[in-house]
Amino acid sequence: MSNWRGWALTLTLFFGAWGAWGLDFVSEGEKQLSLNNPTKALTYLEAALAQGPPSERLLLNLGLAYQRAGQASDAKNTFRQGAELGGPARKVFLLDWGIANYLTQDWQGAEAAYTAALTEDPTFADALLNRANARISAKNLPGAAEDYRAYQAAAPANPQKDKIDKLLALLDQAVGEAEASKLAEETRKKKEADAQQASAAAAEAQKKEQEAAALAEKQKQDEILAKIRESLADTSNDTQSLSTGPSGVKSDAGDFSLEP
Repeated sequence: MSNWRGWALTLTLFFGAWGAWGLDFVSEGEKQLSLNNPTKALTYLEAALAQGPPSERLLLNLGLAYQRAGQASDAKNTFRQGAELGGPARKVFLLDWGIANYLTQDWQGAEAAYTAALTEDPTFADALLNRANARISAKNLPGAAEDYRAYQAAAPANPQKDKIDKLLALLDQAVGEAEASKLAEETRKKKEADAQQASAAAAEAQKKEQEAAALAEKQKQDEILAKIRESLADTSNDTQSLSTGPSGVKSDAGDFSLEP
């Protein structure tokens, strides 16, 4: 038998014996968490996980142990698994899932989890505060201000009230300035568009004016050419009637001898 299989059998027998002696792995895991020993806590909590379907209590502690041990992905998966149980602690699992996302700078995932928690309980103060913080990080200032105000209303005696009131004043100023900048930019773009439209209209009018002038000039030239052709035709007729041919030879139009 290989060494790792031997160790696995030993641990199985060891934990099985503890289980038979009535050792509560979940309680031991909680104890180690309280002593800030997340790695040791995971030993007990994962042993409890191997004993059968997980309870909400086990998954909450297991997710926390993963988080403290720096295993962010396992923490997220555990909190999500706990939320999917659909038990009484669902909103707490969603809150913790949001926190786990926030700690990995997944602002969108954090906001989605907090929003789900607020769907369970619209007055869930912790979810409101945490979503406000996530929205700040995601630069959604209007949304953050909305959540901070809702948090102040849901928890009027919270110890951060004065600090949040000051933050709200800054947010309102920033939101106002952003809105003013947005409107100013829209005005500038409209002016540019109007100027471009006016310029295009002026260019079109100038083009039409030039085309009309060119057409008038062409008509004028055509009239002059027509008169020239008419004049040439008359001259041609006159020339034919004045032609005498050789001296002393009568033309059909009569005798036009040059002799006196």
